[in-house]
Amino acid sequence: MSYRKTVAVVRLDLSSSSRVYAESINEVLEHISSNVNLLLCLSSVNSLHDFINGYRMYNNYRNYVRNVTKKLLNVARRRGVSIAITPIIRKGGNKAYFSTGVIPPLGQPFFKAGNILPINDKISSNKTTEVFDVGGIKLCFIYLKELEVPEAARVCKFLGSDIIVSVNPPLLTERDPELTLKLGVVRAVENNIPLVGLGGYLSNRKLQQPTFLINSSGDVVDFYNDYEPAVFEVEIERLYRLVRLDLMRRYIKLIKEISTYQTHRDLP
Repeated sequence: MSYRKTVAVVRLDLSSSSRVYAESINEVLEHISSNVNLLLCLSSVNSLHDFINGYRMYNNYRNYVRNVTKKLLNVARRRGVSIAITPIIRKGGNKAYFSTGVIPPLGQPFFKAGNILPINDKISSNKTTEVFDVGGIKLCFIYLKELEVPEAARVCKFLGSDIIVSVNPPLLTERDPELTLKLGVVRAVENNIPLVGLGGYLSNRKLQQPTFLINSSGDVVDFYNDYEPAVFEVEIERLYRLVRLDLMRRYIKLIKEISTYQTHRDLP
């Protein structure tokens, strides 16, 4: 039996307020086909940046997320489409982590564990990563510098993923946009898995990271790097990859060991 699902990938101005952001998502839904099962989009980056860099308390950030989630929940229910928004910062005990928030048209929002690598002293690494299942199709997310680490994409492969989503918010991603695309091509070919580069732009700062789709052969199917909203649809086919949790755990352990070594090496 063949499984195929259609995902819409959104590119937006990420410097807007929660109200304007939700309105932009609502407007995007006017331009997608009835086949779309999931809307995939970056969260606004100003509040993320402020918390990560110590300019905003977590309670303030959490209130912002609740406000955005409430607005998008209304959009998802009205339009009958699930919305995945990433990255979202979640806190467990005294540690904060990246996650992907999923807002379904029915039921309550839920969150999937995200980053393997720590971002800085504010954002710790998750113990593991999780895939998001859309009717039998598996999406796996990697964040920021993880695109530069071959083992991170390999974790997605051993989780049986059908597509890798590389999350590259402008302002948070310290990488030349051209290099982001080149790395995306390499990771897709290495793992023989399609890859979505989830990017966006900040019109008030003239910063951007590209939004693109690369097939498993390394061909660039869709590509946007300008300062205009855009959306494209990708049909994801189930690849029937063998899940190897033993190898996935080994790679996660290796990634964390490398990260710890580099951190200690960089200390004065």
